[in-house]
Amino acid sequence: MTSIALAGCTGVTKGEPDPKPAPPVPKPPTVAVATWLGNPARDYYGNGPWNEGELEVVWKFKTSSTSGRLHKDPWGGTSWPGQPSVEGDRVYFPSADGNTYAFNRADGTPVWKFKAKDSFKATPTIVGEKIIASGLDHHVYCLNKKDGSLIWDFETEFEVDGSVAVIGERLYFGGEDRNFYCLNLSDGKLIYKIAGVGSVEGSVTHKDGRIYFSTENFDLYCLNAEDGKIIWKARIGADSDSTPAVVNGLVFTAAEDGVVRAFKEETGELVWNYVTEGAHLGRGSETMGIWASPVFYKGKIYIGAGNGYLHCLTADKGELVWRYKARAAIWGTSPVVDDRVVFGDKAGWVHMVSADNGKQISEIKIGDNVNSTPAIYDGRVYIGAFNGDLYCLGLGKGRQEAAAGQNAEGSKQKAVGRKKKRRALPKQAVPPASGTLLLQD
Repeated sequence: MTSIALAGCTGVTKGEPDPKPAPPVPKPPTVAVATWLGNPARDYYGNGPWNEGELEVVWKFKTSSTSGRLHKDPWGGTSWPGQPSVEGDRVYFPSADGNTYAFNRADGTPVWKFKAKDSFKATPTIVGEKIIASGLDHHVYCLNKKDGSLIWDFETEFEVDGSVAVIGERLYFGGEDRNFYCLNLSDGKLIYKIAGVGSVEGSVTHKDGRIYFSTENFDLYCLNAEDGKIIWKARIGADSDSTPAVVNGLVFTAAEDGVVRAFKEETGELVWNYVTEGAHLGRGSETMGIWASPVFYKGKIYIGAGNGYLHCLTADKGELVWRYKARAAIWGTSPVVDDRVVFGDKAGWVHMVSADNGKQISEIKIGDNVNSTPAIYDGRVYIGAFNGDLYCLGLGKGRQEAAAGQNAEGSKQKAVGRKKKRRALPKQAVPPASGTLLLQD
């Protein structure tokens, strides 16, 4: 404006030339959601940016269905935990119909599929030009990422629900056959096996040369990744399907008794536990338990439970910050990207809420049961409904005002140590609308 004013008075502007406009800031490269919760440390949840607007279907794909030895009823879509992996222009879905699918992520066009003998559940792990996939047919498959052709397969003694962790030329995973495995990535040959650790239904977490996993045998393990030796073992006290989160010197996990727990990373000593409403320490419950995995974001833990609430807890003390009432039980895990939490419930709805205060941003119904976990990539959500379709969701224009009260409950409830049991939150009447705001003083 100064230059324009001078030019208007004299017709000539002298002195230093105007600086050149700053070059546009390049968009940071998009990191692949390459495995369960992004990487072997299980701490990368995807990327934005988010658009404004409501969740809407960008594309969907109808799967086939398959029956298995342990499920005579046909399964399709995606089942628990069922998170896709995403890289570049492709998204890879583990499907309950027995196929691992590769799609063009822009329009949902199938690129290839690989058919197994039973349902896939674990997130396909992308490593270089390979895809590692596993499921209910007891096999771990190594596939060619380009065309889905089989490179090698390794047979275990029972199902493999969790996503493998690949570190260098090794891959690590636990199975429902009660064993922990370390394989050679190039040919699938066994490097070592630790027998009898207990059924492992979640994924294993790798951090700083250590492997962490929870078991159906009520234990949390910390192993040396190099040789599989046990560094410590902590008693959870209930069947756990969660994949541990390891951050700030703590290991977070949850269990089918509806309790979230934090242990010391170095010793396995219990630091705090948080008992969800209606749950009981050490007593499993189909309706009140937790099948999701804890997600750490900005000093807080986010996790859904069988009682239908998404909980936001302080990571250091396990105190409730807020909780959000979904329409049904929450079995899938809840990634957080750019201050928004995304998750599904068993009534078939996908929810997006504020990570800061739990207020609802949007929701959309995509099926009758969403018990899998979303993958978030470039501001789009990839998720499947059980016995149904695979979806790509985006935020579209025409945002509507959220219904009054569709937010979260606040609380001052605190966590306690190993020997003391906390009081549950006071029971409150919740209207049938989802995401209802019930504030507490």
